[in-house]
Amino acid sequence: MELGGNRLGKFSLTTRRVFVGCALVPCVVTVANHYLGWGLFGGHDRLSIAASFIVLFFVMRYLGPTVQQLREYRESGRSGGRSSGT
Repeated sequence: MELGGNRLGKFSLTTRRVFVGCALVPCVVTVANHYLGWGLFGGHDRLSIAASFIVLFFVMRYLGPTVQQLREYRESGRSGGRSSGT
């Protein structure tokens, strides 16, 4: 799915973070389902957890932010929290 070393699409850092955030939602739901005993997936708790983390892995691998994007973001001074000179 990677062509010439590029990830899928030319998405911005924010869009890539949204993709990863959306992929985290099923992981949280399936783990909470398992530990809190909600019974949303019947007797397939472990299978649903495994499937959600496999989806998360592929989203992070092909749609998640690259290390280069994260470095550029941090170097641009928009990372927030700390300001130089104070």
